[in-house]
Amino acid sequence: SVFAANLSEVALESGPDVYTNPSLFFAKTFVTDGLRDISKRVVRALNGEESENRVISLQTGFGGGKTHTLISLYHIVRSGRRLAAIANGSEILGTDVAPNFDSAKVVVFTNNTTDVSQGRDTLDGLKIKTLWGEIAYQLGGEDAYEMIRQNDEDRIAPSASLIKPILEACQPSLILIDELADYCVKASGISVGGGTLFNQTNSFIQTLTEVVASVPKTVLIVTLPASATE
Repeated sequence: SVFAANLSEVALESGPDVYTNPSLFFAKTFVTDGLRDISKRVVRALNGEESENRVISLQTGFGGGKTHTLISLYHIVRSGRRLAAIANGSEILGTDVAPNFDSAKVVVFTNNTTDVSQGRDTLDGLKIKTLWGEIAYQLGGEDAYEMIRQNDEDRIAPSASLIKPILEACQPSLILIDELADYCVKASGISVGGGTLFNQTNSFIQTLTEVVASVPKTVLIVTLPASATE
């Protein structure tokens, strides 16, 4: 009866129990080979083991399971070692992999997390305007945000030298970006200097992928449409 999974609602601990309650969610989830494979890859990487590329793009058609996969990873990583005590939780990884961390930082950014025009007001009085502002704030709170506040306020993508210390201080961490293409469509309407917020976001994604690849125990997963028509 629920039309579609909503990653933002899960991160905010709102929405239907079938998605926000890990035990119920895992009980209702059919574990495909693909879901188990990516779950193992992420956990191994956050454990500090050598792994395949820690920058992962998920591309399927509408209804192909991208958001469901991100919700699975969200619950696995947030649970950490407690996953074994959650009903049906450890089944998603099988018997040869288990988190060796109590919990990890999980950043959730979707096409509706931060309004491209008005930004997002936090409970501690900050106004976040960009993808990089959200990543810094969700990883390290106000202290991390202050490190790139100027870039967020100006909507100018930060350099690797600014974003890398934040990721290094917050290991292990998983960054989930859902529906990036739709967010970029909206961002193309915001002028920044001689370009747009889309241009700055595109530049930042390039920087972010390079930084994630250089910082251990850090994983970036981005969902994208599977075809141009979507």
